[in-house]
Formats: sequence, structure tokens, C-alpha cells
Amino acid sequence: MRLLRAVPRAVRRDYAASLLSQWFVLGIGLFLFYVVARRGGAAGFAYYQIARGVVSSFQPLAMIGLGQGLHRYLPRTSTGTERLARQAFGIQAAVTVGLMLLGIALGPQVSRLLGLHGGTLAVAAIMVMLIGNCLCSTAVAALRGSHQVARANTISAVGFGLTPILAVPAAGPVEHFLLAQGAGMILVAAWGTFTVRHRSPAPPAPAWSRSEPTLRTLMGYGLRRLPGDMALPALFTYPTFAVAVALPGGPEAGFVGFASSAVTLICSLFGTLTPVLLPRLSRLFQHGAVADGPDPTRSMLLRLPLYAALLAAVAAAFVASVAPTLVTGFLGPEFTGAIGVLRLGVLSAIPLAVFYAARPTLDALLDRPVISRLLLACLALQVTVTHVAQLTLPAPHAAVLALCVAATVLGAGAHHLVVRALRP
Repeated sequence: MRLLRAVPRAVRRDYAASLLSQWFVLGIGLFLFYVVARRGGAAGFAYYQIARGVVSSFQPLAMIGLGQGLHRYLPRTSTGTERLARQAFGIQAAVTVGLMLLGIALGPQVSRLLGLHGGTLAVAAIMVMLIGNCLCSTAVAALRGSHQVARANTISAVGFGLTPILAVPAAGPVEHFLLAQGAGMILVAAWGTFTVRHRSPAPPAPAWSRSEPTLRTLMGYGLRRLPGDMALPALFTYPTFAVAVALPGGPEAGFVGFASSAVTLICSLFGTLTPVLLPRLSRLFQHGAVADGPDPTRSMLLRLPLYAALLAAVAAAFVASVAPTLVTGFLGPEFTGAIGVLRLGVLSAIPLAVFYAARPTLDALLDRPVISRLLLACLALQVTVTHVAQLTLPAPHAAVLALCVAATVLGAGAHHLVVRALRP
């Protein structure tokens, strides 16, 4: 409770509102699992999980670091906030459309690689969903960077939550559902971007940091972190892909995807810290208020990862205890094979919570992409452990065990880095 009272009221308010918006989106996502499982059966559910995995894996590449750059540099603008946000949106649109055309051109090959039976149509639907996700994420990041938190939460809830629900009645097969969802998200993203406004003047900055951030500055910061941005979602999606390749056409890939989604749900408590804290910390650290800053601020940032681990442990224990009821009651009795996978997978949420709680401090404070290097090392470890463990364990259990190992190293490494960065 002392840690909570030490956090400024505005930060608590924005965090609570952002968390509610995130939970709304995740709740809609869980409901869509239910709808897809009922409509498409085990095969359709596996395709949907693979599609979500493709989007999660390629979204960081398609965004070329724009999200982090907008969070970090829009708070430092005194003029040109709207122009910089729209420039980022235009770059984002060009990159994602290019990726879509490439994906369609390679549709048959990509479809066979992922074990999909829909050919080019299945790949095209996934790519349209990718465009919608990237543009919505860019719009939300621009709104948060300009301190329009309420508008950012609205765009997030409408784009990632309401749009998929509205797309359900208009779509039959899963491919059509993804196409309708992606098209709706594109429209919502455009609406959000063109409502970005400069709200509050930046405080007086040191002479060395008074130059106005440009698109080049923003992209340079993000591109250096692009490998890490790709590695983080890959930690969650690689288990699904590994099982899909090891057991093509089987329902096990869906089991692992459901476990990864449960971990994502728990980590949403802490992933929200970055969009809420990073713009504020960026402004604070811009003025050198780190090593010589107030002790309560350093103390709060140092303790935050430990409190996150405790809270995640409670959530993981709860999910593991209700796993049989959750799986059979939510997905159906034919999905009982997911119970053991879910119980093992949720353990990874504990060290991942440490990472998410440490990340906003490191992203705001350090120009060097140390987090990116750590994420790449952990992904390499995960891939290695996955294939070694498959020699003795079933593919689904090997994949989630590797996720737990990689997450543990990631959490420990992030905590070590934040302690060093905040050392007086």
C-alpha cells in the first residue's frame, strides 16, 4: 500500500483506466475464442490461433519501432505534435501495405509453411488483420505520447474490442472474419490519428535537449529496438508455431495458443505500465532527474518489479487451480488436452511480470538497446530448449517448458539492469 500511495494520483488514474480498457479488449479476445471454437471446431480454432500468432510475430517488424518512438518523443515536442504523429501513421501504412502485397505474392508457400488449408485467401486475411493491428497500435501510441490518455483508451477499446465483435455477424468462415476485423480497425486507426492534439507544453529542458524531435529521431530510436520488439511476441507465439510444425493439422497448436493467451492475460496487468509510465518518465529523465533524482522515485521504480512478481504469482496459482473448469467449461470437453499445458504455461507469467515492470524505466532512461539484446538472447534460449525438450517430452509440454525457462532468464536480466540503471 505504501508503494501505491507513493504513485501520483494522475498516474494511478491513467493506469486504472488503461487497465480497464486493456481488460475489455482481452475479455473480447477470450469471447472470440469461444465463438471461433464453436463455429470452426478444433481446426478453425487452430487456424485462428496461428493467425493471431502470425500477427503478433510480424507486428513489431511492420511497426519498425514507431510505437516506442511515439511514446518516448511525442512528450518532448513543443510544436509539431500533430505533424509527427501523422508522418508516423503514413510510414506505418506504407510498410504494412508492402508486407501485405509480399504475403499475397507468396501466399501458397506461406500457407503450406504454416500448415493452413486456405491458400492465398487465408494468408491475405491474416495480412489485412496485421495492417489493422499495426495502424491501431500506432494511433494509440500517438495519443498516449501526446497525453490524450482517455482518447487513446477509447481508440484501443473500439479498434481492438468492439470492431471484432461487430465483425462476427458479418463473417462466416474464419478468413472472412479476419478480413472484416482488419478493415474496421483501419478505419478506427485513421480516426484516432487525426484527433491527435498537442495538449501540454513540455517543461524547460537543458540546452542540449531543446531540439524538436523529428521523424528521423523517432525512427532511429525505434529501429535500434526493432530486433527486441520482434523477439518479445515471438516468445509467446513460437510455442504455437513449434507445435503446429511438429504436429501439423492437429489441435495441439490451439492448446498451446490458449495457454499463451492466459499468460498474456496475466501480463496485461503489467504490460500497461509501459504506455502509462514511459511518456512521463521520458519527460522526467530528459532533465537529468535519474541519478540525482528524489529517493522516493528511485525506490518506487526499484520495488515495482518485485511487487509485480508477487501479484503475478497469485494470478498464476489461481489459473492453475481452476484450469480444468476453465478449459472444459470455456472451450468444451474435447479440449481437455489443454489442461496440463495451461498449468505449466502460466508459471512463465511470474518472471514476465518482472520484465514488464522494469521495462518502462529502462526504455525511458537508456539510449542503448540493452533490453533488445536481452530479448534476443532469451528467444534463442527458448528455441534451443524447445527442440531439446521435444526429444523426451510431448511437443506441447516441451514448448511451454521452454517458454518458462526463457521467461525466467528475461525477468532476472531485466531486474539486474534496472538496479544498475537506477544506482545513485
